[in-house]
Amino acid sequence: MRAPASLVAIPLLVGSGCGLLLHEGEPSLPLCAAAGAVLAWIAALGLLSSGDDRGVACAIATGCLLAGVSLGATGARRAYHPSLLAWFDGRLAAERDEPALVEGVLREDAALTDYGASLTIDVDRVLERDVPRAAPGGVRLSVGGAGAPAVIDAWRAGRRVRVAALLRRPTTYRNPGLPDEVRALARRGVVLVGAVKSAALVEVIAPGGLADETAAAARRWARSGLAAHVGRFSARSGAIAAAILIGDRTGLSEDDQRRLQEAGTYHVIAISGGNIAILTAILLVVWRAAGVPPRVAALLSISTLLFYGQLTGAGASVARAVTAAVIYLAGRMLEHRGPPLNALAVAAALALCASPLAAFDAGFILSFGATLGILLGAPRLWMWSGRLRGDRRTRVIGGLVRASIALLAATICAEVALAAAGAAIFSRITFAGLFLNFAAIPLMTIVQAASMAVLALAPVSSRAADAFGFAAHLAAEGLVGSARLVDYAPWLSQNVPPPAWWLVAAYYSSAIMLLARGRRVRAGAAALVVLAAALMLVCPSCAARDTVPARPPNALRVIFLDVGQGDATLVATPDGRMLLVDTAGTAGPSFNIGERVLAPSLRAFGITRLATLVVTHADPDHVGGAPAIMRRFRPGAVWDGVPVPRDEAMRALAASADARLIPWRTLQTGDRERYGGLEVQVLHPPPPEWERQKVRNNDSVVLEVRTGDVSVLLAGDIEREAEHDLLARLALAPTVVLKAPHHGSATSSTQDFIRAAGASAVIVSAGTNNRFGHPAPAVVARYAAAGVPLFRTDRDGAVIVDTDGKTVEIWTWGTRRRLRLSRVAR
Repeated sequence: MRAPASLVAIPLLVGSGCGLLLHEGEPSLPLCAAAGAVLAWIAALGLLSSGDDRGVACAIATGCLLAGVSLGATGARRAYHPSLLAWFDGRLAAERDEPALVEGVLREDAALTDYGASLTIDVDRVLERDVPRAAPGGVRLSVGGAGAPAVIDAWRAGRRVRVAALLRRPTTYRNPGLPDEVRALARRGVVLVGAVKSAALVEVIAPGGLADETAAAARRWARSGLAAHVGRFSARSGAIAAAILIGDRTGLSEDDQRRLQEAGTYHVIAISGGNIAILTAILLVVWRAAGVPPRVAALLSISTLLFYGQLTGAGASVARAVTAAVIYLAGRMLEHRGPPLNALAVAAALALCASPLAAFDAGFILSFGATLGILLGAPRLWMWSGRLRGDRRTRVIGGLVRASIALLAATICAEVALAAAGAAIFSRITFAGLFLNFAAIPLMTIVQAASMAVLALAPVSSRAADAFGFAAHLAAEGLVGSARLVDYAPWLSQNVPPPAWWLVAAYYSSAIMLLARGRRVRAGAAALVVLAAALMLVCPSCAARDTVPARPPNALRVIFLDVGQGDATLVATPDGRMLLVDTAGTAGPSFNIGERVLAPSLRAFGITRLATLVVTHADPDHVGGAPAIMRRFRPGAVWDGVPVPRDEAMRALAASADARLIPWRTLQTGDRERYGGLEVQVLHPPPPEWERQKVRNNDSVVLEVRTGDVSVLLAGDIEREAEHDLLARLALAPTVVLKAPHHGSATSSTQDFIRAAGASAVIVSAGTNNRFGHPAPAVVARYAAAGVPLFRTDRDGAVIVDTDGKTVEIWTWGTRRRLRLSRVAR
């Protein structure tokens, strides 16, 4: 058997996944599964003595499967229900509005951000009235204020800190097409997030251990050296060099990271197997040139790689790659060189034993999946291309051809192995990597080698370090520049809704059949792989993970998306036009809500293009996701209300529209648009009497969308003054669905407005536990007193309204509530 360790790794992976899924069932599941594993292994020993090899293999695999179930269920319970979360949930509502004093160890070096700094802390206790209480769990904190850059160097991984932070649960967005971000964060060890008002509230109370302090000092030295000798030519090049060499991606812009992700070459700046392989090769060459014996060279390389893993922060992907390299080097040292597949299986088994939650970790799936695909598929493609190798006359040309074929074979196999996983995890299928890896991988190698030379030469010769820094700069610029191919050929990277589990299973079942020996079987399997991939690209509703009920024929559908503390409403007209009213945007400076929430949610509803983007006003919670919407859905027109010439967000949006030749329209009271039997009327704002210097809620665009006897009133963020001005102009249909003004704030939804609107149902778009207290209890009470059913995106998730102009069906994605309205006399 080529990879006997797979008898352990594969069942362990399957079992861990099952344990993660089933952990909330029977409380005794971990114990029972562990007992079953022990019994299976005892049976394996008995079968071994009788010479039953197949029975031994089956018993070992069964034991590993049950052990995985036990490990997965135990890991899930610890991750999803830590003591810190129980302590937080036990606090009174009033206490949650006050900062909490927590102590713990910094998991990684603090990262500079646009708003200050970001900290990730493994909390071990909280202090209540100066009394410590054990409460282990992970938190991610945003430190505000201008003081963070001056003290951030003290916030190093491994150091113990005490922080006064305003904590909250992470936000979850209950729309189709989105993963459970709260669970995903918990699997990464973060169960609470929060804010720290000032850097002065972060106190370092103890240094880290020797290894942590040494690694932190080395990272600081590497950052400064790369900034001095690579960053002098371009700050972006310095950031890319730091990302490739020490795994520090904090200096990379969001735009550059997005480009690399779309191009399928982001893997080159995330330290993983490729980087570790290059480093290992360089180390072995150096030791050999120095005359070090092979066994000693392997031992020295292992020591160097272990420290390098600590240097880069010991992230999951680095740990996995270092483990695989150490297994390989240990085999060299012991003169026991097994098949690469077996080393991969050993590394996977060790990773799962150390962290069973890795079974659902994107990095684990991608790194091991790509390596497995290359190891299984590339040799077969290489054998198939053997006749091409003999046609070359010179060694140089032949070597280049062989290298190109090998890289192409590896790229094809990795792309095939990861296509379905990428669609399921990232909602993206990219073909650009097939071409760009020919440039990206050599350029990454140059950046890594040149950056290492920079750090080695900097203490000796600044000029020599600058020369290698310039080489790293050129390679880094070429790496980012190559990703622009997707700008010119956007079809190479397709965003798709996450596929259904059965489609992913069918894809990989067919891919496994490609390894069969029969030519006809392989041809049939290839056809099935192509068919499954095509279904993922087209992704009809039956092939999507989240199946959204189709819109009734000739009906208006209005979707109030769950975007946290913000607004985003999609209007789907009976004739198929799509209007998006507002784009949300206050989840945080480091969280692109347009890319992460709004775009995948729209795709899950089957939206690929927009007829119109309406910006009611330029508050960040209404316009923050607009850049992603302009890029992903290219609206046919942009509408806004009262201009605010100095507003940076609207100026950027206008520039984006101009660059894409998208017409811009300023709305005023009385404007109308008709789409078949549907009418969109602008009820507010009137023409301004002076030029606005800042954004005002009462300048919000208010739209009435009417079809037959039904009006949907989208009231923006208007407050009492604008509501009063609207009273005389409200001439709505008999049945009214109202989006509550200003997220249900206490300054809106006056009694007169509620009476004049005569709503049959009201939808409040607000964020869970938002700091504004929306919707205000008084407003909720006023709607209740008027007998109006209330829907809330913070509790119900996305709220969908379907109407044929006579009856109205309102249903929710998160809570599955349903309400049917018939014609109401006004």
